[in-house]
Amino acid sequence: MGNDKAPAPLEFGKTIFDCAVHPSSDLVATGLINGKIFCHRYGLDQHEELWTERPFKKSCRGVEFSSDGSTLYSISKDRVICLIDTETGKVLKTKEKAHENPLNALLCLNEHILATGDDQGVIKVYMIHFDGKSEGDGYLSTWDIRKPNVYAMSDNMEDELLSIALVKNGSKAVVGSQEGILSLWSWDYWGDYNDRIVGHPNSIDTICKLDEDTICTGSSDGIIR
Repeated sequence: MGNDKAPAPLEFGKTIFDCAVHPSSDLVATGLINGKIFCHRYGLDQHEELWTERPFKKSCRGVEFSSDGSTLYSISKDRVICLIDTETGKVLKTKEKAHENPLNALLCLNEHILATGDDQGVIKVYMIHFDGKSEGDGYLSTWDIRKPNVYAMSDNMEDELLSIALVKNGSKAVVGSQEGILSLWSWDYWGDYNDRIVGHPNSIDTICKLDEDTICTGSSDGIIR
């Protein structure tokens, strides 16, 4: 018969909201109700705590390793997405106010795509660049879905890009930003925008094309324009 001894438990003393197992190493990450995240190397007889971090003021509701396991994504009740270095536990970057409502679901679809969900059923999908930048860094990226890497990347807009729609029969892209600016881009020229439309007092969170010359925008001030 094999070894019937039960593995040693991992005890935290606080409510555990989520845990994730590393894709290639004997590591487990755990998110707790007090906002702390633990990373342990697990074994049958004993476990080794590698690091502890508290990136959130409120509960950590989800943890997920990246595809290669080098980083750990985490989400919280206070609407923050956090990226942590798996080896050191150092917070690499955070995205505040990622949703309008508390976050409660997280899924790393592959090395390029991250999805999050909140208490009101809203799902957001983030494109993760191979150099570690995300859409929240102010870059507009174009992808060929048949290929693994980004096709083209814009200059840094120094603003958070939140929404996009194609108009003029696909020859123009209209992009909405956190600062309430609509930027117009020409297809296949992604270095910088061609023109800008100002006037929204708040962020432009969604864009809907009505026809090739007309769009509707939804803003965080609750107005459709």
